[in-house]
Amino acid sequence: MSNERKLDQATLRKMALRHNISLQWSWNYERMQALGFAYSLIPAFEKLYDTNEERVAAVQRHMQFYNTHPSMSAIVFGAATALEESYATDAAESIKIGLMGPLAGIGDTLQSVLMRPIIGVIAAGLAAEGSVFGPILMFIAQFFWFAIRFPLFNWGYKKSIGLIGEMVGEGIINKVTEIATILGLVVIGGFVPSIMARVKTPLAYTKAFEGGEKVIAMQDVLDGILPYMIPLLLVGFSYWLLTSKKFSPLKTLLALIVVAFVGSIVGVL
Repeated sequence: MSNERKLDQATLRKMALRHNISLQWSWNYERMQALGFAYSLIPAFEKLYDTNEERVAAVQRHMQFYNTHPSMSAIVFGAATALEESYATDAAESIKIGLMGPLAGIGDTLQSVLMRPIIGVIAAGLAAEGSVFGPILMFIAQFFWFAIRFPLFNWGYKKSIGLIGEMVGEGIINKVTEIATILGLVVIGGFVPSIMARVKTPLAYTKAFEGGEKVIAMQDVLDGILPYMIPLLLVGFSYWLLTSKKFSPLKTLLALIVVAFVGSIVGVL
């Protein structure tokens, strides 16, 4: 073993590709992503260690429980690679434990809370209009989360052990989470009227005048009071189920399906 050995760019690219593709291939309930993480480090161990015993020991070090957001894992993997290259093995293991939780929060917030609902809403609207770009947009969004792993790996590799100080000490994690949550709520809230504009009531009544009768649509009356009143009531109903009744999102969705079905049967919606 030589302390002067460095990983060349070809090896780093191979490791990044291996991690980004195979991280979750061997996902399991005992160690989750640990095996994929360790497998991705093997090209480095082959360069850094001379004997199979050293390489096996290095792989075994990374077989402890590990689980985070797959895209954000590229940051951890890059930092761990740099530390392994410096033979700072204890630090490599520590940075995995220290960052997997916070980065999981960032990744889940950005992808699941922010991007996925927004892109899903836009794609669903396009698909409802008969545009083939709807499903294509979903594919592009998914590809983005794969492609971004490569620059994230490079960033983690360059920052190495300084990642913990930057992300925790400077409050980056909390700032990103807060901004993403607010932005996601604002954007989704802005889409509600256009998404649910089709939710209308067909109810109408006839009013007699001196010159005859006139059919008045209840939807026109409601729009005169408050545009998009029915969509707003449905959003309020959903919020009430989620907060006051502690419904899960799935149960809330099922409740809305029941309301829509019953409303359609009785002629209210």
